[in-house]
Amino acid sequence: MLGELTSKIKLHQRPMSLNDALHSARLVRKTFEVPLVFRGDGPLLIGRDERMASLVINDPFISRTHAAILQEENEFYLQDLNSKNGTYLNDERLNPGERSSRPLQHGDKVRFNMVEFEFVVPEESV
Repeated sequence: MLGELTSKIKLHQRPMSLNDALHSARLVRKTFEVPLVFRGDGPLLIGRDERMASLVINDPFISRTHAAILQEENEFYLQDLNSKNGTYLNDERLNPGERSSRPLQHGDKVRFNMVEFEFVVPEESV
């Protein structure tokens, strides 16, 4: 079951330098890592819609545009995008449309319905 779900997760991001990838904060799920490298002013979108989302989770309980990670200076915030099945930060559900009140911190658990990631910051940044 876990292998099936992990195979349903895809990353659609613009190419990045190795340096950017190694030094960026990331979402980690087992052996799958999503480097959080932003281009421009837009957030990193998470959802089922491959045309819109950078992190695609092909699961019927994930909304087309489920959540976003926003970067403000060197801090990251989680935001629910009015998802039906919820966006969670450390098992606390964000209200629909709500942005987390505090920045993401190393080791935080970020969950989209039942799909959970750990927020990781590279050691030299912690």
